[in-house]
Amino acid sequence: MKVAAVQISGLPGDLQGNLKHVEAMARKGAARGCRLLLFPELSDLGYDLQVAADQGRAAWPEVRERLTALAAELNVCLVCGVCLPGEDGLFNALTAFGPKGDILCEYRKIHLLRTTNTDERNAFVPGRKIVNFELDGIRFGLSLCYDLRFPELFRAQALAGCHALLLASAWPLARISVWEPMCISRAVENQCFLLGANRVGDKGAFPFGGRSLFVTPTGEAEIARDLQEGMICGDVTPEEIVAVRRTMPVLSHRRPDIYAEALNNLPMSL
Repeated sequence: MKVAAVQISGLPGDLQGNLKHVEAMARKGAARGCRLLLFPELSDLGYDLQVAADQGRAAWPEVRERLTALAAELNVCLVCGVCLPGEDGLFNALTAFGPKGDILCEYRKIHLLRTTNTDERNAFVPGRKIVNFELDGIRFGLSLCYDLRFPELFRAQALAGCHALLLASAWPLARISVWEPMCISRAVENQCFLLGANRVGDKGAFPFGGRSLFVTPTGEAEIARDLQEGMICGDVTPEEIVAVRRTMPVLSHRRPDIYAEALNNLPMSL
């Protein structure tokens, strides 16, 4: 299956402009034969926590209507970072809009970013469920930005049968040096494909670092080398995963009994 990581900018609060931007890039990807297109974190309202908190709930009905219709028209799957309202509050989410005009799944970001300058808890509540979905016989696992720093999530997706890991991000330019090696590590250690779509531009909480990428199970990577908008395409082939895992069956060599014992004995300060 041909897939693409779409690297775009966005203007905080400009719902109409951002959705038009997503539509234009989706049409380009569909014209190139992509079956699935992954867009960055918070592609609907931009990565600005105050804007998300103020506008996220009201924006969702239009986002849902526009993107479900677009996916159906183009006969593609659009996986897009959005603000998703729920009974418990607002979620930083990654939603898969299916080619039949339906929603295949909704992932609510489990690990909310907390640094000295940014605290996503000011706008969002954390999710509590690991999510994956299947399209054309290929299973995809979903994640968002800061999730990348928690390899347990990606291992759980691999053990659940995922062929490809989808990572939508608003990764900052200031920390872009660690983005590529961590993405490659998540792919190699789980012997999965990884598709990472990151933002570019400086409109939002901070400047974004781009370098969207497609990584194979053996760590070969196609990477956007500049901070311009565009897309990185690749082919997800389950047969390649089978061949890699047959040669070196890493997942079957795990020792979960030992890991569990060690984790149970960790000091509470951690």
